[in-house]
Amino acid sequence: MKKIILGTSLIFALSAVLAATDTQEATPLTNSRSQAHGEAHKNARPAIAQKKAKDGSTARGEGSGIADANAPEIKAQEKAAVREAKPHKEPKTQGTPK
Repeated sequence: MKKIILGTSLIFALSAVLAATDTQEATPLTNSRSQAHGEAHKNARPAIAQKKAKDGSTARGEGSGIADANAPEIKAQEKAAVREAKPHKEPKTQGTPK
């Protein structure tokens, strides 16, 4: 009985190892219709030139460290300045209430 259990477990282990070695990630299908269609579609796209950076440092041209703020960022900064300008109440440092 032990030999039968040992033999079947060995067969299962070997089949699992054999099945795990040949996956689609390891060996993708390169001759399928969908693969050929995708390659044809990729080759048919026009080549678009990449946009050059303004000063060579970043895509937005922020090489000098000064960022261009857009309208929502400016509005949010103005609201934050108004909030900070309001007087704040200092917390009272008294004993605990009875």
